[in-house]
Amino acid sequence: MAIRLEKAIIRGEISNTSRGRVTGWIQLVGRPEPVRLSLAGNCLRDIAGCTLKFENPEPQAETAANLVSTEQTGLVGDMTASRKVRIPTVSEDEVIRLLESKQPIPSQVANCLYLEWFSDSNGRMVLESTGFNLEISTPEWSMTAREDTLQLRESQTNFHAYLDSITGGPDLDDEDSEDEEEEFDGTDEETDDDFGNSTDDDAGMDSAVMGGGGGEGVGDSVDDEDDEDEEPLNEFEWEQELREADRRAEAYQEAFDRYRDHPQRERLIAEAMGWEPEEVEEFRDDWQDVTESLQPHDPEDLIESAALLTEDEEGAHHPLSRRAMDFALRLQRDAKTRGLLEGDIARESPVLSVIISIIALGGKLAAALDGTMHGYDPEPGFVIAMLKRAQVPLNEAMHALSSIQMSGLGKDTRQWLTSARTELFDLRKDILDLMSDLRK
Repeated sequence: MAIRLEKAIIRGEISNTSRGRVTGWIQLVGRPEPVRLSLAGNCLRDIAGCTLKFENPEPQAETAANLVSTEQTGLVGDMTASRKVRIPTVSEDEVIRLLESKQPIPSQVANCLYLEWFSDSNGRMVLESTGFNLEISTPEWSMTAREDTLQLRESQTNFHAYLDSITGGPDLDDEDSEDEEEEFDGTDEETDDDFGNSTDDDAGMDSAVMGGGGGEGVGDSVDDEDDEDEEPLNEFEWEQELREADRRAEAYQEAFDRYRDHPQRERLIAEAMGWEPEEVEEFRDDWQDVTESLQPHDPEDLIESAALLTEDEEGAHHPLSRRAMDFALRLQRDAKTRGLLEGDIARESPVLSVIISIIALGGKLAAALDGTMHGYDPEPGFVIAMLKRAQVPLNEAMHALSSIQMSGLGKDTRQWLTSARTELFDLRKDILDLMSDLRK
């Protein structure tokens, strides 16, 4: 996913005074040296030829700031100070409440500073804010409407190439890009595109995305007869399938992020992904269900959700997934009784990390195994590949347990933690035994 810097920015400056080159620097919270930019391409027409200075009135520390290379080289995406976006007119708490109750969120249209580039070292980088203080110089050179449209096309091409790097899709066809440029009629009639950026005609943004392809679509058709003759996939082939699905999901999330405010979002995403429009609708529904489940949650909400799952009727969950959930809830109750989850201590407690990891383990086990409790008969290779994925939160739980300092704890608490570790190892052994049985 794109690295977003706006929260951690103190101030910065970008300059497009030289055609075909964007340079500048960005000062981030917690970093002594500024990040320096040297990118190929131009800003969009509103700030092309200008030097733009920006300052964040409320900078905050952000983990993502530590991931960014000091020297940023690469290609320009969309860079503008006048993108139109909708922003809520209510507080964050009210937004959350409205989302949970599925009510509309009051909003208004605002100008947004949007700086995007494709870094050689960090991938897609985005700075997006409606709250920065801006200072824009007089342009050293003027961009024509035609050049603005060509820059839009180029930034879209760069974005599609970035998606290809995620999905392993084909290289962009240079001949297609040249053909598109030749088809341009050369007129300089000026209007605004659907984001509010200045372009030469209503199709400025639309024509910019034609011809790009970023990965395979979902639901690709397979000949029924061939499908009947195919052997079931083994665990390694299923792992490859799951990795490819992960890459498609990541590319889709990037495309959704880029076009979320565009009135023709579905079509632009389809063109970026190389899909048909109906494939976007199918993928979107599944993707939203998954991403909602992966959003950061308050630990108490996660524990409450786990408790609700264990209250389901008998036989709704596989014994291993239910066992993991029961284990997490039992640890939570015991830890609370021992005062290990009180107040601010809970947020930093490795015990809480153990509990959350085991809840995640239960979710992975449910995805792999619960279908068998409802009459489904998935291929053994698929189940094994999914159980391998369950090893990630299991190992995280083990790591968190091993990081707990035993020396300052009472004998009873030390015995309790040792017992928890033994149970976690037993759970791991049973998962591995099930994988071994499936391989037979």
